[in-house]
This record gives sequence, C-alpha cells and structure tokens, in this order.
Amino acid sequence: MYFEKYQQAGQWRWRLKAANHEIIASGESYWNETDCDNAINLVKGTTSATPVRKL
Repeated sequence: MYFEKYQQAGQWRWRLKAANHEIIASGESYWNETDCDNAINLVKGTTSATPVRKL
C-alpha cells in the first residue's frame, strides 16, 4: 500500500492505494499541505486495536 498526496482545485488531498493501485481510502481536502500530512500520519498511526464502530 502507499499514500498519494496531490493538489486539486488549489487544495491538498490524499488517498491510500493498494498494491494493485486501486484506491481503498481517501480523505477530505485541506488548504495547507501540513494539515494534509497530519491527516496521513493519523491514518498511519491506526493499529489493530483501533475500534470499528458500526452505525
């Protein structure tokens, strides 16, 4: 898996892609690249102990 970070309409976005290059997750848009990096790091920090909440 790998993250892609890119600009769209002047804002920063990210997406997580599987080894086969399919998008498996994406985030909202951010005005600052640093905010986008922080969001990526939050996703990187999840573990198997991160709860899943069914709505």
